[in-house]
Amino acid sequence: MQQLLDGLIANRNLFYAIRLDGTFSYVKTRSVPRQVKPYPPLAEAVKNQSVFEMRQGRGTVAGFYCPPYVQGLNVPGYHLHFVTDDRRQGGHLLECGLQEGTVQMDSVREFHLTLPAGGDFARANLTADRKEELKKVESK
Repeated sequence: MQQLLDGLIANRNLFYAIRLDGTFSYVKTRSVPRQVKPYPPLAEAVKNQSVFEMRQGRGTVAGFYCPPYVQGLNVPGYHLHFVTDDRRQGGHLLECGLQEGTVQMDSVREFHLTLPAGGDFARANLTADRKEELKKVESK
């Protein structure tokens, strides 16, 4: 599926919104439980994640492609989620086997970032380099 999406991206310097409706032979997703303050780092939160596997079903993959230069603000590459047609199962997409489907993609030429004012955000230490931690989390 990633090769299919790669072939549809005309300009790797833009963001893309992606929707793929189809029939899947296999889908593997993960979901992290709801977190409460003080929020743990992502690497800690995913230690309690649930992994779900589904076979032979219809559903929708939705998400974004982010260009490489957003490293540090977002995760470059694909960030995709899956939900079944009946909306009863889904999560962050880890793996899938696509049998047939229809893809819709739209390039996104604007990126707006709004930061929280004051409070917890003002006190947060955001100087730590979490590249390796994020790489491990996203590759699970």
